[in-house]
Amino acid sequence: MYVDAITLAAVADELRVLLTGARVETIIPPTEHSIAIECYCPPRAGEDEKGQKRWLYLSAHPQLARLHLTLRKPPRAVPEPPPFVMLLRKYLEGARLEAVEQPRWERVLHLIFRARVWRDNEDKAPAVEAEEQAEHARQGPTVSYQRLRLIAEIMGRTSNIVLCNEAGLILGCHKRIGADINRYRVIMPNVPYVPPPPQQRAFAGQLLPRLEPTTVTAAQLSIIPGNEGGESASVEGGEGVKTAPRRKEAAPRLWQLLVRHLLGFSPLLAREAVYRALGDSEAGLELSQEQWEELAWNIRELAALYDTHRWRPQLVERLEPASVAAVESEARGTPLAFAPYVLEQYSAMEGVRIRESPSINVLIDDFYARNEWLDALESRRAPLRRLLQTQIERCRRRAATLEEEQRALAEAENYRRQGELLLTFQREIERGQRQVRLPDLFAADVAQDNPPEVAIELDPRLDAVGNANRLFARYQKMRRAAALLPEQIERNRAELATLEQLLTDLQLAETPDEIELVKAEIQAAGYLHEKKGSEAQAKAGKKKAGRGKAVPPGGGVPLYIQSRDGFTILVGRNSRQNEEVTFHQASGNDIWLHARGVPGAHVIIKAAGRQVPQSTLEQAARLAAYYSQARDNSSVPVDYTLQRHVRHMKGGGPGLVVYDHERTIHVRPSAFT
Repeated sequence: MYVDAITLAAVADELRVLLTGARVETIIPPTEHSIAIECYCPPRAGEDEKGQKRWLYLSAHPQLARLHLTLRKPPRAVPEPPPFVMLLRKYLEGARLEAVEQPRWERVLHLIFRARVWRDNEDKAPAVEAEEQAEHARQGPTVSYQRLRLIAEIMGRTSNIVLCNEAGLILGCHKRIGADINRYRVIMPNVPYVPPPPQQRAFAGQLLPRLEPTTVTAAQLSIIPGNEGGESASVEGGEGVKTAPRRKEAAPRLWQLLVRHLLGFSPLLAREAVYRALGDSEAGLELSQEQWEELAWNIRELAALYDTHRWRPQLVERLEPASVAAVESEARGTPLAFAPYVLEQYSAMEGVRIRESPSINVLIDDFYARNEWLDALESRRAPLRRLLQTQIERCRRRAATLEEEQRALAEAENYRRQGELLLTFQREIERGQRQVRLPDLFAADVAQDNPPEVAIELDPRLDAVGNANRLFARYQKMRRAAALLPEQIERNRAELATLEQLLTDLQLAETPDEIELVKAEIQAAGYLHEKKGSEAQAKAGKKKAGRGKAVPPGGGVPLYIQSRDGFTILVGRNSRQNEEVTFHQASGNDIWLHARGVPGAHVIIKAAGRQVPQSTLEQAARLAAYYSQARDNSSVPVDYTLQRHVRHMKGGGPGLVVYDHERTIHVRPSAFT
């Protein structure tokens, strides 16, 4: 699902109404692929005195490219603005939007701004008399205006955002495309802007312009199936590229033919036209003349919206089955499609809901609903997750190795017994033997007359005493290892618990700042080493190091919630916050909760000497289950006990504890209070 040309036309209509004359206040980068422009819209005649601020969101994401108004300020996942955003701030802040233009049936939108250009009078008149210079100084700098064109190309993986001046020269762009990538269109600063190539179709072995959908006829459509084909084609609004011959499909679809031959027709729009004409959006190419006429009429009717602007925006959602989400909100659904026209193809489909809105911008905003934001967060989580998972696997392999060593140490006593037997029967053993079988005098059920025999491997180079000493040395080595092994097992177990808690902290982090806190904790634990920075950073690091011991990273502020019964509930959402709420903010008689057997949040109910009701206990338990590794389960066991029964795990990191005197309650995870 993507923003097609007809949807972009509906967006452009709303922008003309809502943003014409608006002043650019600021520009921020919500993600690495997008920019958000805050616009101040002055009051209109007959409206309230106050103007309004609106956010315009532009994205060049390969899968989520779009342009629309959004109701809220987009959250930022980029710590520092990239150079292109700084360039936009330089040219566009303070500028006013004059016009919104769209090339016909293209997924391209031109935002035309009128920006001030300040010039100093002294620069204009270097050789003037002293009196004239004084007059210019009194007048101050002069102001002129220039028109800038911000071009949003919403074209899938080739999407881009370009800033041009009045002469069509590119001032800056989101993605730079050199001649080595595309010789037809070079998108670089100080290069003339070239629009995307015209949309073409392969017909009868040659490339022809695509058909205008507002005037297409049944005769033009009916001759396409027998003449389709060619060596190259151009995708809608995209680049002209040579394509490999298509594989012959067993059952070609009619909507695919429309996408390839009509200007600006997306798969969704093509399916809608086919459904309205034939009642089946997946119909084939075998049509009668009457059906071709009906199809052409429906195509013209849908395409006419581009000129009539009679929009009826709709959003289609798939309703979720009974689940955790459905219990919390029966109205929740997964967005499937949006369009500025009535989507009849979904009207008879079961399990879907169709929402209507007067604004296509609102529906697009709801459809994407932070998808790009979550994608940006995931890109920051991914390297940290891989690092932690690698360390966790290492710890698990080490645990398996230590287990094997522990089982092997159980055989240490056998080496001592074998050595004793060799000394007892040394006169019966000769040098050069590789194995000997001797009576096992140490067997638990040994009989006086017929003891069982044991086979002992020998070194043929040694006599009986030498082989016995060899076995005694192995026995002593294993005894020394046995003394160290429990400590190694405990240390590895604590490290594994720390890593699993850090991985859970990373999964629960919902903002870039929270991810940075987890990253700082990983660095403090010694699993991540930053690359060498600039000399200034190195000097700053030396100054900090000279002041004493490094300060451990902070964990941020724990979550404070007021229960329905008036009790304060504290939720630690990472290791440092767990340490804070459990050992610094809780008292001995407060109730401590934690999801059983999985890493997660420490939750504290501040009792303050009162009896905690069952409803508050269940509410806190649901929070503990939600902020844990088991948040996706339908039922989670949560342990609770008094805080005085909680203590630090030996050798564990921050927030790792052991506890006793616990009770268990089973709840459904929920963050709703």
